[in-house]
Amino acid sequence: MYIDDLTDAVVACAEAKGWKVEAGIIYKEQKSEFEFARFSPAGRDFSFSATMKCANINSLIEDIDNYYEGFDVDSETYLWLDQFGHGKRGAPYRMRAVLEDMEATEKMIEELLDAIKEMEVPEEY
Repeated sequence: MYIDDLTDAVVACAEAKGWKVEAGIIYKEQKSEFEFARFSPAGRDFSFSATMKCANINSLIEDIDNYYEGFDVDSETYLWLDQFGHGKRGAPYRMRAVLEDMEATEKMIEELLDAIKEMEVPEEY
């Protein structure tokens, strides 16, 4: 499998899980860059980026895992609250609803990570 094929396989995998994916290959650097986007259950537009190096699926898994492990639900919730503790910029009005939406977003990232881990890729990739 070449970098093009592996990149296309990752895009297909993510799209099957409901993600919109923009992917680009930088041939000189032998890496693929992905932008994964999806609406949260509350309708908030959410996206994050990840990189796959040298057509190595494990490098992408590691990058997404690092993002997932660093995703702080409480901190993300706080960013979407105004000074009175209510949702802003299209977030749900109630603090609890914003928190639940962030928890659901974290679960979406975990499910994407699991789907990519389960992809059938030849050993050398």
